[in-house]
Amino acid sequence: MSQKTDDVGRNDPCPCGSGSKYKHCHLGKEEDPAAGANAVSSDSRVTTAIAVAGAILGIVLAVTQGAELGIAVGGGIVLAVGAWVIFRNPPPPKSGGSDPAAINFGG
Repeated sequence: MSQKTDDVGRNDPCPCGSGSKYKHCHLGKEEDPAAGANAVSSDSRVTTAIAVAGAILGIVLAVTQGAELGIAVGGGIVLAVGAWVIFRNPPPPKSGGSDPAAINFGG
């Protein structure tokens, strides 16, 4: 996937490998689509740093204040960050209401 974005047309498949058209995937975005799905964004680095800091805080509190408080605080921070990562980008709602499985989540 060494294709440069200058060589990609709007309706061509995106070089990141998502299978979407370039215009729906990476057109006009700062990040390099040729980096692919394995590229680590600064957003994921921040969430990882917050989760690691929460785990370290939990260990420090477990040693200094007791295991229950350390597990509660550290685990709570790690779970909150995990939930945010999972739910921050929900899938788009299905179009067409004829399918009973097409639940509209307000989109």
